[in-house]
Amino acid sequence: MFGLNDKVGRSFFKDAKSDALFVTSRFFTLQGEGPFRGHPAYFIRLAKCNLACSFCDTYFDTGEWLDFTSLLEEADTVIAAFFQKRNLPTPAWAQGLAKKMVLVITGGEPSLQRNLSAFLEKAQPYFQQTQIESNGSSILPDLPENTTLVVSPKCLEKDGAIIRYLKPNIKMLERADYLKFVMSAPEDNHYTPYSEIPTWAHEWTEKTKKQVFVSPMNRYLREPQRAQTIRDKGRDLTLEERSEINEVVSFWEPGLLDLKKNQRNHEYTAEYCMKHGLILNLQIHLFASLP
Repeated sequence: MFGLNDKVGRSFFKDAKSDALFVTSRFFTLQGEGPFRGHPAYFIRLAKCNLACSFCDTYFDTGEWLDFTSLLEEADTVIAAFFQKRNLPTPAWAQGLAKKMVLVITGGEPSLQRNLSAFLEKAQPYFQQTQIESNGSSILPDLPENTTLVVSPKCLEKDGAIIRYLKPNIKMLERADYLKFVMSAPEDNHYTPYSEIPTWAHEWTEKTKKQVFVSPMNRYLREPQRAQTIRDKGRDLTLEERSEINEVVSFWEPGLLDLKKNQRNHEYTAEYCMKHGLILNLQIHLFASLP
């Protein structure tokens, strides 16, 4: 895990304003995985999580409170800056209302912030689609019907050992449009919970006929420099600096990723998906060196 990412619960947000979210970063990119993979996407990464997964490669420990209006209005500026850096004009489809892209709310754990549903209602006119990525452990009431909920369950860990998958809250499972898992190949015939999909997930897709995405887990040989920078200076960085430093990891950076383990994880996950009729989910933004 690259960040500090101390675990918190909903009580952390008990005094939050009804029209604000605690945000670590926001950026324009391609959605790398899930049902909108390959689509232009505007990400808002919310701060704080109730889990501390050992393989997590994202920093979300610090953030800033931003009101709904500011969050939505500044999207045009952030998107325009993306094109300006490439000496390109901002296309009409990427500005104003009904932007031809998906708004993705991720974290951290978005469901810890109870006013998220109200924000998504307000965001509907600005984007053609909206999506939330959640571990499913907390109920998110009043979620707009046309918001896509992707539940990505994680495992309980204790003292560095992976114990078992945490089954999502039953109401979140009922509302989920898709499930998404990460998978790691067994090493020396040692299987962990991340070496397979839990039985309840197979039963869920069989019952609901909804899709399950499975991503190979990426392993690193070393920390990216950006992880060291943001951990050391995260509380002193601005939202803009965190958004720039925190979000880019490239599959092509020499010596960064453990290619041997990652090859094994990719091959193992592909075989597992073919065996069980699941969808192989590659993080395509990593191959394009995008956030």
